[in-house]
Amino acid sequence: MKINARPHPIFTAVILMAVCLLPAMALKDISPSNELRYLSIADEALENGNVFTFSNQGEPYADKPPLYLWLLMLSRLIFGTHNTFVLSLFSFIPAMVTIAVMDRWLMLVVRQTSLKFSWGCRFSAALMLGTSLMYLGTSMILRMDMLMTMFIVLSLFTFYKMYRETGNTRLEGIMLPVYIFLALFTKGPVGLLMPVLSIFFFLLFSGKIRSAGRYLGFRTWLILALLCFLWFLAVWMEGGKEYLDNLLFHQTVDRAIDAFHHKKPVWYYLTAVWYVAAPYSIAMVYALFSRSGRQGYVTDAGRLFFTSAVTTFVMLSLFSSKLSVYLLPVVPFMAYYTVLAGKNTGCNGWMKFSFAVPSAVFILAALAIFAFPLYADRPELASLPDDIAAAVRSPYALIAAAVLLAGSVLALRSLFAGKSWTGAATSLAVSLLAAVLSLTPLVPDLDSRLGYAKMASVARELGEASHVSGYATIGVSRAENMDVYFGEDVAVLDGEVTDTSVPDISDTVLMVRTSFIGTNPLLQERLSGLHGVEVGDYTVFVVR
Repeated sequence: MKINARPHPIFTAVILMAVCLLPAMALKDISPSNELRYLSIADEALENGNVFTFSNQGEPYADKPPLYLWLLMLSRLIFGTHNTFVLSLFSFIPAMVTIAVMDRWLMLVVRQTSLKFSWGCRFSAALMLGTSLMYLGTSMILRMDMLMTMFIVLSLFTFYKMYRETGNTRLEGIMLPVYIFLALFTKGPVGLLMPVLSIFFFLLFSGKIRSAGRYLGFRTWLILALLCFLWFLAVWMEGGKEYLDNLLFHQTVDRAIDAFHHKKPVWYYLTAVWYVAAPYSIAMVYALFSRSGRQGYVTDAGRLFFTSAVTTFVMLSLFSSKLSVYLLPVVPFMAYYTVLAGKNTGCNGWMKFSFAVPSAVFILAALAIFAFPLYADRPELASLPDDIAAAVRSPYALIAAAVLLAGSVLALRSLFAGKSWTGAATSLAVSLLAAVLSLTPLVPDLDSRLGYAKMASVARELGEASHVSGYATIGVSRAENMDVYFGEDVAVLDGEVTDTSVPDISDTVLMVRTSFIGTNPLLQERLSGLHGVEVGDYTVFVVR
């Protein structure tokens, strides 16, 4: 009897991604843009005893549903502090589950059609999804987008099994609205609209719109309505009518029609998709819209992948509020539609071009890193911050450049000698992951540019040594959320610093952007004679 010694392709892909990404996740700092704010909101909810309504620095925060914030709160309760590595798992684990579900979906297609996918093809598909730029980045950071993506994929996979009449139809009929609600409960309206619209247009284009009631009928909407009613009732009881209005209308309808944050033109995603799905974006877009790529559209799964990707792209483009990360739920369907379409396209001229371009870019990037020490004294490079220049010169960067170069060369060889686009995708993906792992030792040195943990640690040490208990900032972005590090409010003094006056700073540990000091003579005079400790772009002073 022949025994297959190779492990499951998804198990192999997940282990590879874990080995390469988890060390960086354990060492990275919290970014001040969103991650630090979410932690501050979670802390405030725990302090106030809130469960369904949230606030940020005392102001109502109805931007997001509670599920993801609950995970942050639960982690804080269990560990007593915010553990960056554990928090990152709330993105990494859903990312891996999504890959596993997409592979299972592909295998369901194999059982229902004459299509065959080799171990290598499945491995390549998993890595192509896992290392797409937005997917790779979002699997490592603190955002609710990956969790929502997982629930969206689960909901559409559940619909597909109902449509193809596989599995327990009764159970799937209950889980479909549950998964849709969980997507809604994680991030908001997109979690509801994407699966519902994808199902509707799939049935419409398949000529089976009359069967919509079987999937989006009374039972589905009743379960959704009941779950939403319980949620909204809890919000009303805890936060009142004003908070509920903010949640239901201001953060949904107003954002969609005339955004007050992230307002972008309707064509924004036509440019964003190229870096969201990089380095495979050319291949994915070609597969979706080329004539030869329509082989993927022949199968029911391929048609659903295509419909989900295009419908969501159009829907998001019509919304006023736009961010590139909002395209994340589209990436799994683009990646696996490319795999289905690739059975027809093969390694034709366009597919060779699609993978040759990113390979060439990686080769040029690797050569630039190798050449950097030779040209570091040039004026345009000499202005780089010392820590950035040191990182580029480091042996870790050279190793990363070497693996990118090797992977790109192997990708080109697969394209033009072995004539395999899946081999090229695997080579690029593995080299990307190896490059991330190679650069991991640099993360602690660059953390002061990525977040505020190192600066906060220095500020605490200086404050304790000098018996100074107050903390303040000038020129520090979103510094109000630094209460996560200190367990107390941080005074943000930016608005009080002008060309004619500075605040009366005393008995305070002051964290200030170094470049800001030179632009304000009064502040420079006030801080003259004080010993400052530089941390990245900032300087920490003890002001008595």
